Amino acid sequence: MKLKLTLLFLTLSISAFAQTNLGIGLIAIKFNDKTVLPFYSSINDKQPIKTIRFFNDETINSWNIQDLKNQQKWLKPEILWLDYNFFIFRCEKQEKDWFKIIVDNESGKSLWIKKSKNTEFRDWEKYLQDMFRISRKSKADKIYKLPNTNSGTIKYLGEECFQVKSMKGDWIQIFTSECDDVRSEIKSGWIKWKNGNTLLIECFPTS
Repeated sequence: MKLKLTLLFLTLSISAFAQTNLGIGLIAIKFNDKTVLPFYSSINDKQPIKTIRFFNDETINSWNIQDLKNQQKWLKPEILWLDYNFFIFRCEKQEKDWFKIIVDNESGKSLWIKKSKNTEFRDWEKYLQDMFRISRKSKADKIYKLPNTNSGTIKYLGEECFQVKSMKGDWIQIFTSECDDVRSEIKSGWIKWKNGNTLLIECFPTS
C-alpha cells in the first residue's frame, strides 16, 4: 500500500468551510504522474494564471504535486488526499466546456478549468450517495420520517454511519450502512443536509 501523504483536506473539509458557496456540485480530478492542470481567471484567457503539475514522488511512494508547499498558499480544495486519488473541488457553475471551481475553500476564491477526460462532475446528490458514510454534525438535528419538520421523528442512538438514498431540496433520505449496529437499523429516514451554504453533515469518502 502506498504511504500516506499529509492529509490536507478530507472528511472535515466539508464542514470546516461552511460559509463557502456550495455551488452546483463537485469536480473530481483524475490524475497520474503526468497530469498537468491549468487554472484560468476567465474562460477567455489564453494563458493560465496557475498550473499544477503532478509527478511520481518516490520518497513517499505516491503521486505528488510539484512545489506543493507554495501551491498550498492558494490551493485549499474540498479534498486533497493524493495517495487515495481524492482531489475534489466545489463547482460554482458550468459554462460550455468550462467549470468555475472554488480553489480556496477558506476565502471562496474561484478559478476556471476546462472540461477534459481528467474532470468528473457530480451533483451533490450523487456525491453524497458515493460517500462511505455521512453523519450529522449535531445530534440535536433530528431524523424525520418524511422530509419536513411536521412529520414524526425517528429515535436513533447508534453509530452515525448513514448512507444516502436520495435528495429533496435541503433534505436527504438516509439509511444505516453495514458499519452500524444492526439493532439500531434505519431503513429510511430524512435529515437536513444543509442550511443555505452551511453544511449540517460530515462526509467520509473512505473508512
